[in-house]
Amino acid sequence: MNFQRLKANLLNFLKQNLEKTGRNNFIIGISGGLDSAVVSALCSEISNTYGLILPTKISSTKNLIDAKKHCDKFGIPVETIDIEPILKKFNANNLSTHRRGNLMARLRMCALYDYSEEKNAVVVGTSNLSERLLGYGTIYGDLACAFNPIGEIFKTELFEFAKFLDIDENIINKKPSAELFEGQNDEDDLGYSYKKLDEILKKFYDEKLNFKELGQIYDKNLVNFVENRVIKNAFKLEMPAIAKIRSINE
Repeated sequence: MNFQRLKANLLNFLKQNLEKTGRNNFIIGISGGLDSAVVSALCSEISNTYGLILPTKISSTKNLIDAKKHCDKFGIPVETIDIEPILKKFNANNLSTHRRGNLMARLRMCALYDYSEEKNAVVVGTSNLSERLLGYGTIYGDLACAFNPIGEIFKTELFEFAKFLDIDENIINKKPSAELFEGQNDEDDLGYSYKKLDEILKKFYDEKLNFKELGQIYDKNLVNFVENRVIKNAFKLEMPAIAKIRSINE
């Protein structure tokens, strides 16, 4: 992948899409992780970019430090809003891990969209292609945005692209985590490394191999896992279905 060309294309994408909105600024949720670091670094080259850090009681100190250091490095004004008190209002401690995680993602998106009004900004997405295909995200939560510059970049590609963008090594080298609970990381959640998952996803997405063909090349359990997730979560990539009734003859 030609990262110089990729960067130029993404900067042009951001510039054009920002102009279409009639707004002047970007806003991004900054987690201290790879995806938000890459997106915010790119946005900061186009226009004023604001960051929001939205921790809970399980957010690691290391991630908070990395998030602030990243924003300082790229000249991104950042504010921190603790969303734990809001979670408590929903009795979130008694929810399942899955429900609590979805609630956290949707509360963060509420905060970002509210803040975007104050700053005349648009919310920029930070979900990569691996996450999108696998449905590893919350609909109307972290998947919600005005536009997404990294939605067609696989996670393993982002690690290399981040080096090109001079993202801090602490961010690049840490295990990806949505911090849904203490010690949680994406690859343990999914049961496979992004390296293994992306091998199959690239063949499926880029080379258009079907899952039957992939099952003859790769471990069948892994292929079945990917196939089930892709099919089950495909709806997350679509706009809500609308019943077509205007053409019905009365």
